[in-house]
Amino acid sequence: MALSIVPYGIAPSEPLPMSSIQELTAFMGGPRCVGAPRSDYEFILAIRKGLPAEVIAHVAVSSSLTEDEILRALRIPKRTAARRKATAAPLKPLASELIYRLSKVVVAATDVLGSRAKAREWILAKNRALHGERPIDLLDTAIGFEDVLDVLRRIDFGVYS
Repeated sequence: MALSIVPYGIAPSEPLPMSSIQELTAFMGGPRCVGAPRSDYEFILAIRKGLPAEVIAHVAVSSSLTEDEILRALRIPKRTAARRKATAAPLKPLASELIYRLSKVVVAATDVLGSRAKAREWILAKNRALHGERPIDLLDTAIGFEDVLDVLRRIDFGVYS
């Protein structure tokens, strides 16, 4: 069980509500790319199988980020992504999870900040609460991903971040 810091102590991270799962699914390209998950666990199963490489393009369009920005920040080799697209091979589980992390953060940031444009601006801006790093640059590790989500939770609760 993951723990997160909230204004009044430590609390377990809550699973995504069904509406957020549907929003995340649409953000990542819909059922064609990620199936029709009804829970976090079903996302795990899709990630373990490997998401189709076309999910990168869908996430780029949904997030208003370029594919190059996404691949560079998540440390996914550009040639690997291109080869997987060309051969219609699925991404490896690690790359699939990195794309999922980015998608989850952008969807959460949109919810907290009120618009996709504000979420994009926030994810690309250096953040003092993240030791001066850009949120997108921390998503390549589980610890960084949790830190980014914690900052979003604090913003949502009105705690200065």
